[in-house]
Amino acid sequence: MPLTLILTVGVALRVLVVIFVGSSRVPWELEFEEIARNLVQHGTYSFSFYGLSPNQPTSFIPPVYPLFLASARSLWPANGDWLVKAIQIVASDLVVLGLYALTREVGGSARQGVLAALFWAVYPPAVGYASDLSTVTLETFFFIPGIWLLLRAAKQHSPGLAIPAGVLLSLAALTRSTWLVVLPLAVVWLTWYLRGNWRVWGKFALLFGLAAGVTLAPWVAYNSKVQGTWLLSSTNGGLNFWIGNNPHATGEYVFPTEIDRNLVLGVANRTETARDQFFYAQGLEFIRNSPGEFLSLLGRKLLYSMFFRPNIGSNYEAARISMFDLAIVSFVVAWLALIPFALLGLFHLGARWREHSLLILVFLGNVATSVLYFTGTRFRTPVDGFAMIWAAIGLTVLVEEWQRRRLSRGGTFGQGK
Repeated sequence: MPLTLILTVGVALRVLVVIFVGSSRVPWELEFEEIARNLVQHGTYSFSFYGLSPNQPTSFIPPVYPLFLASARSLWPANGDWLVKAIQIVASDLVVLGLYALTREVGGSARQGVLAALFWAVYPPAVGYASDLSTVTLETFFFIPGIWLLLRAAKQHSPGLAIPAGVLLSLAALTRSTWLVVLPLAVVWLTWYLRGNWRVWGKFALLFGLAAGVTLAPWVAYNSKVQGTWLLSSTNGGLNFWIGNNPHATGEYVFPTEIDRNLVLGVANRTETARDQFFYAQGLEFIRNSPGEFLSLLGRKLLYSMFFRPNIGSNYEAARISMFDLAIVSFVVAWLALIPFALLGLFHLGARWREHSLLILVFLGNVATSVLYFTGTRFRTPVDGFAMIWAAIGLTVLVEEWQRRRLSRGGTFGQGK
């Protein structure tokens, strides 16, 4: 019954935001929108590098979200984006069930599972991204169940569950490339968790690796055909690395031509792989030449990734969304409210720390990728669910301690009387 009510509240909030925001959006075409438009109009997965080069087959961003957006626009040409938002509302709300299941899997009580589910249902970033054209909802939809299945498989020594876990985590990586880091981290964690039971570990590693490989294979094959080289992720990594590591870097996203217009224009017509390598080389050159500034940037990005970047929401300021400032404040306040309870929960894991070590490892891996490239609220949102689990534990610890003290005071008073 509580979960049904929470699911209802979650859907209602997301629908209200969609109605309230309406068709407000940034006034430019996003990368996945251009690719989706080209898929619908020309049947090609192509991109023009922000209009600076001819339109050509691309590997610039991974395929799940552009294909999802193009499919919705093809099915409903007049209102494809509304269909996208409707599906995202359902997907985001189903994460409620995923978080409940994950909380229980890491040893949490039913009450803690309900609390974690409630936190996600009303969490402003989860609600907001479901109502926007953004990869966050699909990332989380694949990511949370994938982590749950991986943990469940390891705890129950059930290698077969590693197959859907590998598929789901790979789909998350095909939605945003940085989730590729979870695949090796999962193997590292399994090696530690199943140490000594190498036969079971071998089955896990084989099935998990095969599932991930089969899921990633079509994208790798496409990249080989289009780019002429084996490519596991996408070709925007170098650009994003340079955006986060250059003499003018802020730790946040800055449009490339605003950093160095001549440099960007000078490589716009190179092949995607050559351009990707060039920007990685530029970022590494900055690190070699300015190690002190690089370390300062690392610290700044670490602070931004754990809390919020100074210009949170700046990309949406031109969207003319009503009560925009209130929405930004809600993003910040909701996360800051979770942190103290989450820290308390982490300090009260007890014997459950072995299961939670997977969540901690993946959380830190997510932070590390943001620190290496650049930060953004949307990059952390999928792992915010872990903080909700820890916050649910922390909150119940506080409530139980308060109840214990209350009963203790009541008992003492009764004896004195």
